[in-house]
Amino acid sequence: MGKTNLSLFEDENTLVREAKELINNKNYDEKTLTNMLTLMVDQFDKLIRDAEKIIRIGDGQQEYLHKIQNELRREIKDRIRAEEKLKYIAAIDSLTSCYNRGMGITFLQNEINNIRRNRGYFSICYIDINGLKYVNDNFGHFEGDELIVMTCKFIKNVISDSDILCRLGGDEFIILFPNSKQEDIENILSIILSNIENENTKKLKPYDVSFSYGIIQVDSDNNYSIDHIIQLADTKMYKYKQKYKQKNTNSVKP
Repeated sequence: MGKTNLSLFEDENTLVREAKELINNKNYDEKTLTNMLTLMVDQFDKLIRDAEKIIRIGDGQQEYLHKIQNELRREIKDRIRAEEKLKYIAAIDSLTSCYNRGMGITFLQNEINNIRRNRGYFSICYIDINGLKYVNDNFGHFEGDELIVMTCKFIKNVISDSDILCRLGGDEFIILFPNSKQEDIENILSIILSNIENENTKKLKPYDVSFSYGIIQVDSDNNYSIDHIIQLADTKMYKYKQKYKQKNTNSVKP
């Protein structure tokens, strides 16, 4: 390695050695000094240009590395966004932007585990939109989707951020109310239905919006499974729907 480094500056070393010999021997004249000085200036100029090339190469490498780092950062950010999008797609119902069935079951299981650890309670409301089939058959599936979306908006406008609305599928939903008693949820549902009824009086649609529901409260002492909790709420919803059918006050068929 040492010999290689010396060979890179062989011409310069030879020139310096000859200049030193010339000075030490004091055997020089003006022409000789001028020639020697000219050679040294030319050689020094060459060294400066070579050094500038090395610096430019170094700067170029730094710029290239910086470019690679930026590209890696962008790729990492893109992958993170893609993963977040996939998680969102896996958790959210595309029509209503509510949580889907899978996430609803997960939230419900987490809440069951939570009340068993902390001796707490929660309430769950099972909802079935009235008349979806009637709307689909008479006004088209686009209008049926609109009925589902409108119902969700009425619900979201009243429930709190800590409450969880999930679409089980079709016209069926559950709302999870952490740390809430059944009587409190009855009041919330009354407000939602009252808001819907006020909107129905405007006759903006060729049908009325409504839904049937069933609420149960789950305590830490209840050893209910997820399926049993949903079944209990579904049963209470069915009883509500039967009463709704008997009243038959809305233009939409249940």
